[in-house]
Amino acid sequence: MTATWWRTRWTRLRSRDSESGEGGGIAMLMFGATVALLMVLGLVLDGSAKAHALDRANQLAYEAARAGLQTLNPSAARVDVVAVDRAVDDYLAARGVSGTAEVADQQVIVEVTISEPTKMLSMVGIDSMTVTGHGTANLVYGQG
Repeated sequence: MTATWWRTRWTRLRSRDSESGEGGGIAMLMFGATVALLMVLGLVLDGSAKAHALDRANQLAYEAARAGLQTLNPSAARVDVVAVDRAVDDYLAARGVSGTAEVADQQVIVEVTISEPTKMLSMVGIDSMTVTGHGTANLVYGQG
């Protein structure tokens, strides 16, 4: 096994690959399939995280609206908007989120905004998703 034998063998193997005409087509197909699979995985993971964040934002908005509603006094001549805002802000601050409250008649309306970091979509420059939840609580008068 001389150097000439190895050189001849190598030349024959190289020419056989170029004659087949493949030229890396399978490698490109696998690369494209891998990229597509990662994109689908990113949409599934981050899409479910966004849905979970939206559910959490809506839940926190309803709970904050109920907390603000508890400050309303049905026998008072007017609604203490400052007390409602303070109760809503305190409730949301304790849970680490921000939001706004609005009082209309005997109703408290809260809007909560949550920013959720992405897992897979951060690879393409989308670092976070922001969701907004809404909640309403109505004052119901009971008898007895």
